[in-house]
Amino acid sequence: MSVPLTASLYVPGTLDDADKVLADIGTGYFVEKTMDEGRNYCERKINLVKSNFDLLNEVHLSSSSSTFNGMKHIKL
Repeated sequence: MSVPLTASLYVPGTLDDADKVLADIGTGYFVEKTMDEGRNYCERKINLVKSNFDLLNEVHLSSSSSTFNGMKHIKL
């Protein structure tokens, strides 16, 4: 597993206690969770990102066929 030292530097690491993990909840905050809670948190975050991507993709596709300043956008 990779352990973040900075935003762009990761080093190899191992878990001594596999029953608890730290979840990065953003802006430098971490929460201790059980392994199952951590897995659930990660799955929910993945689903949220996928859902937001799908919504953004729909908006992009629907706006790509609209006009701007009287010119039709052409998808290449």
